Amino acid sequence: METKISAERVEDLRIPLGYAGCFAVNSDGLSGGLGLFWSRDYEVDVKSYSIGHIDAMVRKKDHFSPEWRFTGFYGAPRAENRYHSWRFLRTLFGVPHSAWLCMGDFNETLYASEHFSRAARPEWQMRNFRDAVDDCQLQDLGWSGTAYTWDNRQAGDANVKARLDRALANSEFLIRFEHTRVRHIVATESDHCFVLVELRERLSEQRTSGAKLFRYENVWQTHADYDKLVKDSWEKGAGQRGLVGVVDALQNLQAKLSSWGAEEFGCLPRTVKKLRQKLNSLRAKSVGRGPSEEEKAVVKKLRRALHQEEI
Repeated sequence: METKISAERVEDLRIPLGYAGCFAVNSDGLSGGLGLFWSRDYEVDVKSYSIGHIDAMVRKKDHFSPEWRFTGFYGAPRAENRYHSWRFLRTLFGVPHSAWLCMGDFNETLYASEHFSRAARPEWQMRNFRDAVDDCQLQDLGWSGTAYTWDNRQAGDANVKARLDRALANSEFLIRFEHTRVRHIVATESDHCFVLVELRERLSEQRTSGAKLFRYENVWQTHADYDKLVKDSWEKGAGQRGLVGVVDALQNLQAKLSSWGAEEFGCLPRTVKKLRQKLNSLRAKSVGRGPSEEEKAVVKKLRRALHQEEI
């Protein structure tokens, strides 16, 4: 991901975001900067980096899965400098590897159909990108969601949208992760979408439904009735002594907080999901124009819901 902040600030986000590891490259002022995060389930060995890439080998900690290559890539923002990016992509291809996933903001489209504006995108720019992708034996992994990943958010004829962010992979990667899925997820604070790649070696690698877990929301504490509700619920549930009374009190408190929280704040995860779906639908219809008033209103609601989730 392009961070636009210093490497030190990126690394400070590791613990709050819940990741076990992080590697970051400094930004150039408010431009560029890269960050790579990974969970405790993976081992990541960074092999090389620059202002335009982070190249690493990735392996699951189960010690049974073979390692694979991941490259986070950032294409030059200025078109006249982009040939440097494609030359370097070819250099990365020359490094011995097997399964390879290369994704990021390439700052270029592959085809004219991925660019939406009054002015056509120069064919030579896209052809140079296509040639580099072909030379590196990479394939586009496709997508679901909105057709573009970047929007300048301007109104009317000044609006420009393009699919600048994508995931590419070689044939070895596609054989191993044949059920991989790519999704474009709308964002509220960035002019880019999030590009989510879900890796699956088998179709069975999906979440299974189970008993509904209690989820505590910190935003509940901002309500004026919170303290009294907790006190009353705990006292009502703690009818017995010892650990049995504690368990009963906790169960009663969880049940009360769940119903009360849903009534006062709604189900935040469900609200966020519905607002994202609504925003995704509106932005899919906005090709050829800027954001509508309805879209702006949904963005405000989604931003508020996301803030409540973060509290």
